[in-house]
Amino acid sequence: MEALNIKEIPMTDEQKQETQSLQNELRKDPVVVELFQRNKLDERYLKTSPWKIHAWRKSYEPCLHCTGLNQCKQRVKGYYDDLEDNGILQTIQTPCKFQQVYMNETAHLEKFSVNDMPSNMYTVSFAKINLLKETEEYLLVWEACRSANIHNQGLYLHGTMGSGKTHLSACAANDHARKNETVAFVHYPTYCTRAIATMKTSEYKIELGRLMRAKFLVLDDIGAESVNEWNRDQLLLPLLEKRYTEGLPTWFTSNCDIESLKEHFRYVGKGKDDELKAARIVERITSMTKIKTLTGKDRRKTL
Repeated sequence: MEALNIKEIPMTDEQKQETQSLQNELRKDPVVVELFQRNKLDERYLKTSPWKIHAWRKSYEPCLHCTGLNQCKQRVKGYYDDLEDNGILQTIQTPCKFQQVYMNETAHLEKFSVNDMPSNMYTVSFAKINLLKETEEYLLVWEACRSANIHNQGLYLHGTMGSGKTHLSACAANDHARKNETVAFVHYPTYCTRAIATMKTSEYKIELGRLMRAKFLVLDDIGAESVNEWNRDQLLLPLLEKRYTEGLPTWFTSNCDIESLKEHFRYVGKGKDDELKAARIVERITSMTKIKTLTGKDRRKTL
């Protein structure tokens, strides 16, 4: 097959003059100079690819005065087009300095075998909480949570909606993941929905196995799910039994106190009263956790 003979279209005098003017501008542009120094680009590209460099310069403009990811104006948040010398001048997508910091701060998320944690809690920690503005009740619960976390103890944290239960549990989960431990954080109502959707194919057993094996587990918002015999007796109870037997720390958050939780698990399917099974669930939870109460205003309304 014959090679195509593609002839280069000559530039007009006006185009030559415009290109020469652009080349001169690019040589003096400190942003372009920094690009060439940073990526060790050959100066010949100023002659061979000035318009490509010009296009890069325009696309990079929003990054010059950016103060953080929440201000990012790039088409892909946290990433900008950079130029690299691979024999030709090639455009590559590169994380900005703010994105690199975020990536470092969230590297521990790779240790989550299951992750339903809200994305705004990916970087939280006990140390980052401003205790100066907190009530005495919150300080006592914060200390109890931090202590339970350090000593690998289970915790049942209940109280009013939005009081900070999930936030404290996320702090613990992140801490364990930063220690290179396998962590699972599930929003329990969502987990039950996922499980029942894959019940016929038995795929739910894969996720259940991950929850059983995780070195640290958070069951967030337990008591808010639609309870039935299957998710109570075939999901939750085996999970609790396994983690209790293995001595693996498990944290629960709930709007229900222990007595309310027992009532929640007691009635399933047309009002069927399973008091004994409900008591068994609650007994297992209380035997593997310390119980703490957190009340107060809904913090989510102030965010």
